[in-house]
Amino acid sequence: MNRNHQILWLLLACSFGAACAFKTTSSSAQRSKSLARSFAKKPLNFAGAAISWCSRTHQLAAVPLEVIDPSYNLALGTLALGTVFIAPGSPLKSTLSTFLGGIPLTLFGLFLTFQTTTLRFTFDDEYFSLVRSNGESTGENLVVGGENVWAYNKFVNYDLFPSRSFPILVYFKETQTPQENWNVGPGEQANSPEAIANGAVPGQVHFFPAIANTEKLISGFQSHGCAKIE
Repeated sequence: MNRNHQILWLLLACSFGAACAFKTTSSSAQRSKSLARSFAKKPLNFAGAAISWCSRTHQLAAVPLEVIDPSYNLALGTLALGTVFIAPGSPLKSTLSTFLGGIPLTLFGLFLTFQTTTLRFTFDDEYFSLVRSNGESTGENLVVGGENVWAYNKFVNYDLFPSRSFPILVYFKETQTPQENWNVGPGEQANSPEAIANGAVPGQVHFFPAIANTEKLISGFQSHGCAKIE
């Protein structure tokens, strides 16, 4: 191939790279540099690689990320219940109820309000995630470690407690977490011989307060094919 042809291929490839640059991230920039280096060795393949890369980039950009709306129902309900025990004139107000019910419930309600404001549940094409409201990672799971991101094909069950009509906790069970952690916390009972005999599937148990729209959560689990024990 003569030098003029090489220059023509380079200009075509750069045009495709510039068109994609407006929709890519810094990691995509690294791919651009890698493609540029490969041009020196394989000029004929460079334009084809650039076209293929742009196509994949557009496909990734088209994948929707569903962010579940927050729900303050649980936080407000907890605050209201705490107020019943501490509000002046309340028939349930007493020194004992204030310290055993009113103050703990009020503090817990404030904590739930904070969580509802700062955390979000999301669904993408492969994973269910718990992230910060700005989309950043929440870091490692405090109980079993690992990021709060779970593949749909690793789900073995999910539900709402105590019921779908009165949700307080979001529950799901998965096998993505290393097996040695499955019996940590409530997992010991959830994976007991009695539970397995009653139809339970072994796995890592997760509970989260119902700080999001639970109907949309259930709809997301269903639409992404998450396994559920009926």
